[in-house]
Amino acid sequence: MIRFGIVGCGNISGTHAEALQKIQEAQLTACCDIDEVKGRRFGEKHGCSFYGNYLDMLKNGEIDAVIIATPHYLHGQMTLQAFEAGKHVLCEKPMAITVQEAEQVLAKWEEQPDLHYAVCYQNRFNPSYAQLKTMISQQAFGQLKGIKCELTWHRDKGYYEAASWKGTWKKEGGGTLINQAIHTLDVVTWMIELPEKIKGKIMTTLLEETIEVEDAAMATAVLPDDVPVVIHASNNYSSDPAPSVTFDFEEARVVLTADKLVVNDVAAPHEEGMVSEVAKAYWGAGHQRFVRAFVNQLVGLPDPHAEYLAVADALDSLKMVCGIYESDRSGQWVQLNK
Repeated sequence: MIRFGIVGCGNISGTHAEALQKIQEAQLTACCDIDEVKGRRFGEKHGCSFYGNYLDMLKNGEIDAVIIATPHYLHGQMTLQAFEAGKHVLCEKPMAITVQEAEQVLAKWEEQPDLHYAVCYQNRFNPSYAQLKTMISQQAFGQLKGIKCELTWHRDKGYYEAASWKGTWKKEGGGTLINQAIHTLDVVTWMIELPEKIKGKIMTTLLEETIEVEDAAMATAVLPDDVPVVIHASNNYSSDPAPSVTFDFEEARVVLTADKLVVNDVAAPHEEGMVSEVAKAYWGAGHQRFVRAFVNQLVGLPDPHAEYLAVADALDSLKMVCGIYESDRSGQWVQLNK
């Protein structure tokens, strides 16, 4: 039995708690939040102990692993503290808000081979994603000519005012790129590879009176063989349609979303994803399978999807995000594979 503690009792923590409750080999033992009312309510709902201090929770010898679901700026620091306490770590994205801090996390993790670590890129476990990953590995479509990434969601003033850390460079680390579009960029780096360079611009438009980070961004990245990756992200749309990634192959045009895979305008059949009663539909249906794969690693059970877990390669999408921010400041191309 793997006993988990969750730190951060906001919206996404309920999705992780739901996933753990469905896994026989896992148990939610503790939760932690600086908001005592919210944390105690979460603990009562899920039948686990409440801690108001993360370091105190880490001292609990009955906890084997922690799920970090806190504001972005705490991810790297809390992961390092968990490693120091000998805990396995499942961390929400991003793994940190700078590439330097993310590299420190990976260096520390590599010093402790008995500890498992994964970053929550749950969309990798969507059936549509898994099927396309297999097809690309089998070179089913011929040479890749280009990729288009699109994310247009709705995040209004109320969304940002509900959480004071969001919309700030210091605590969120950015806006639509690091919080929403990073999942879409992970499609590029996981399905294909990290681009060689990137150039982009960010803007704050409809939310300029509310946030200091970007609510819209556009960029171009370049893969080996001069394959272009065109990126468009915005939090200013009227609703939350599924993000899409279009692959222009020599022999096919492939469109990928959270629950659909369309090849040359024909939907490719695939198994259904696991339905969540907690997660928002546009988050994808991969959380349950993601947590299951992580637990399987900890208990030594074989899992055909274990290789989908984002570990060191979680750094790649963060490099793309930070590369766009750096390019916006400098006006220059930023090398990503240096």
